[in-house]
Amino acid sequence: MKKAILHNIITGKEIKVHLTLNHPAALGSVAVWVDDDNRAYFPEDERNPFYEIKEISED
Repeated sequence: MKKAILHNIITGKEIKVHLTLNHPAALGSVAVWVDDDNRAYFPEDERNPFYEIKEISED
């Protein structure tokens, strides 16, 4: 499982997230970045102008 830190470039807030297909926002075979509260941010294959992905690791 891929894990990362999302850094909000406006607020400076950092959020621990992981990729999952087990979420309603996941479309087909495209995983979404999800936090510990199961809040989805954006799909793995897209970029979000408000977040940068930091510290990607794989378990």
